[in-house]
Amino acid sequence: MDLLTRLEHATRTGTRLIAMVGLVCLVVLTLATIADVLMRWIFNSPLEGVHDLYKLVIAVVVGSFFPVALIERHHISITFLGSAFGGRVNMVLNNFANVALLAFLALMCWQLSKYVVEVADTGETTWILQWAVAPWWAAATACVYLCLPVQLFVTVKDLIMPPAGGGHDHGHGHTDMSED
Repeated sequence: MDLLTRLEHATRTGTRLIAMVGLVCLVVLTLATIADVLMRWIFNSPLEGVHDLYKLVIAVVVGSFFPVALIERHHISITFLGSAFGGRVNMVLNNFANVALLAFLALMCWQLSKYVVEVADTGETTWILQWAVAPWWAAATACVYLCLPVQLFVTVKDLIMPPAGGGHDHGHGHTDMSED
């Protein structure tokens, strides 16, 4: 197994573990919501703080799935233009899209970091539970920061070993909106 393959395998494994943490958090939110609904329905007494919990955890849940979506290419791309012009143009457009996504993720990290600092400086807390908001947003931001090396790996890999046909690697869950 060559270095690139080992690195990709390690990246997939790591991102899947992060996504599993997000999935566990999502299950906890779901159970809390079900409990809240049942408490409202049966006892006319909601569970205090479920909305606060939801507001904090959902950003971490969403962020935890970004890295695995990138490495496994679970995203939508529109490839009709590249397909119409052939493999070389498709490869160039794919590489441009990879670099553009990397730049977008970097901007997103920057903006999220600014938000975390702002929330920490103001000492924002949730309304009912009075939990600090900043640590939760820092965790969500950390998940997005993990996207940077993952997307960099995808970009470099596509430059070194372009996928068959010059576009995305269709073997890893890629959703292609073109008519094949």
